[in-house]
Amino acid sequence: MRKKILCMALVGAMTLSMAACGGKDKESDPTPTPSTVPTQEAGEPTPEPTTSEEPTQAPSQFEDFDVAEMVDGILERVETPAMMPGSDMELTEIYGIPAEKVDAYAIRIPMMNVTATEISAFRAATEEDVQAIVDGINARVQSLTSQWESYLQDQLELVQNHKLLVQGRYVLFVIGDDELSSYAENVFMRKFDPSIEEMVLVRKFREFQGIIKELSEDKIVLEYTEEDKVYTFECKYAEYFYAEGGLENFAVGDTVECTLEEPVPEAEGTMQASLNYMAKTME
Repeated sequence: MRKKILCMALVGAMTLSMAACGGKDKESDPTPTPSTVPTQEAGEPTPEPTTSEEPTQAPSQFEDFDVAEMVDGILERVETPAMMPGSDMELTEIYGIPAEKVDAYAIRIPMMNVTATEISAFRAATEEDVQAIVDGINARVQSLTSQWESYLQDQLELVQNHKLLVQGRYVLFVIGDDELSSYAENVFMRKFDPSIEEMVLVRKFREFQGIIKELSEDKIVLEYTEEDKVYTFECKYAEYFYAEGGLENFAVGDTVECTLEEPVPEAEGTMQASLNYMAKTME
């Protein structure tokens, strides 16, 4: 009986020992639990680049816009010196660009040779022809630099600060003040990336029809209405002010054609201006 009890005790001890050994092995080799918190470790996907970081290539859906329509639209919104369109002669002789290298173009140069302001847009016949257009523009810049460097410093600065933009087969060249350059670049780049915010120009007034609201020898107040919005100008008279027929022939309530000596940006409330010319409209 004593031997039987002893044997049973030994079996129990061995069973406990094996269980203990099994538990120890499990603790030394645990199974890792996946983390639910994202980390910055290698292997994390790289964020997709935004549109503005993409290579400057023209998407196919924008490959057919009208360059002349774009340029004329820009000039309708921005005040510039009087411009005239360039022909094949300007393309080949002024820019030195072979006609066969260009699929479409719009050249606008000043009517009077007293300003360097210029804007042109081109669509190359092929992407390989883009370089010929760029080379022609660079030669044009060199020619204008030589022309203005001993003449008018402010015009030379415009030439030196020109913009030359290339997108796919399209090339834009602009010489002008900050407003023209910035607006033209914005319009051009939005052709390829509509997500670019549209540049809003400040409305400027120069020639318009208005009604005289107040009139004296010192000033005149004019009211102009367009699309249900009323604009009021309080004008002093310019140094060389001219009133057709004499100021004494005008009265409050007359509808007149006016030219401001300097453009006036749109503002809330009454705008200050300098009146250069005034004439009664035809009844």
